[in-house]
Amino acid sequence: MNKQLLGRILAVAGLLAPWMVEAQQDPMFTHFTYNKLFYNPAYAGASGQYCLNAITHQQWLGFDDESPYLRTQSGTPIEMDLDKMRTNIAPQTMGLGFSAPAIYKDKNYGGASFSYVSDKIGYESSLYMKGGLALAYPMLDGSNIRLGVDFANVTKSLNGQGLRAHDPNDPMIPNGQVSDSRTTLGVGAYYTTPNIMDGAYIGLSATNMTPQTFSYGASGTITAETKRHYYLVAGYKQESFLGNPALVLEPAILVKAAANAGFIKPQLDMQGMVTWNDLFAGGANLRVYGAGVESFSLMFGYYPPLLGNSAGATQRLRVGYSYDIPMNRLIRSQTGTHEIQVNYCFTFTLPERPVKVYRHPRWMERSPEFD
Repeated sequence: MNKQLLGRILAVAGLLAPWMVEAQQDPMFTHFTYNKLFYNPAYAGASGQYCLNAITHQQWLGFDDESPYLRTQSGTPIEMDLDKMRTNIAPQTMGLGFSAPAIYKDKNYGGASFSYVSDKIGYESSLYMKGGLALAYPMLDGSNIRLGVDFANVTKSLNGQGLRAHDPNDPMIPNGQVSDSRTTLGVGAYYTTPNIMDGAYIGLSATNMTPQTFSYGASGTITAETKRHYYLVAGYKQESFLGNPALVLEPAILVKAAANAGFIKPQLDMQGMVTWNDLFAGGANLRVYGAGVESFSLMFGYYPPLLGNSAGATQRLRVGYSYDIPMNRLIRSQTGTHEIQVNYCFTFTLPERPVKVYRHPRWMERSPEFD
């Protein structure tokens, strides 16, 4: 029955996918199962450990902007005689996150998080600084419901020198670097249970709940508007995969949606990872966008044994790598996407308070209970 229930959840999520996504504005990661904190504030402290997450995503390598012109500060284009100016305009993302649990009497009641993400696409860059809190309600059967909220300071910048105007000195195109900052809100819910397979989870979250308009330049002629983004993630763990106690299977899906006059152009990630002896991991990710396949990714993971990595270890380190192979026409103009991620989790316990011994002149002998 538990397997049937999980199958229905994943099936419904897949059926909803075609109605749930438009253009993606938020940063995108292939290792989404290991970086839930970046898009769901309810995940803060969910592991019960203090965790550091770091990731870099270099998309579409070789996708460059080539121009024989260089614009000066005055806006006048100067033609280069020999070499073309080459600029990497492919998406580049780097992120760093930290989360801490709120544990009392061996029960997880929530957590706090902080994250920093730098995202660059073309000549526009975005900087996200987030701080969030999560509250959890532990159930008697071991399940856990978490609700979270985060506040993000978003700074968007535009390098006007990289833009080429049809008319020289076009006043609508800035000559230099211009930027604008706004604050927005994110919310999320996250549910885990040990009663489905060997552990299952499902999360629903939203970013940019208060959409903002960024204005570039004093004239405000160029603007960028953020849209609400919705995320649904679900997965489970199956130990002793294929009857082998050394193998652990972890399939997952991620549905991404942007709200802008309806939900169209779906983007769905379907992922499966197999871990051997808590040491090596391998798998694949298939990303579907609209009616076609956008990319196929090969994924690898390594748990260095230096810290005694295991499912119940007090310290756990994971290093992951993925290579995305494009499955569309972009394959002709780029050489794929590389992503590296590192997760390090550890526990921290306060030392027990020492017992103080008090003596009275009338009773000078030490009590046997303190011996």
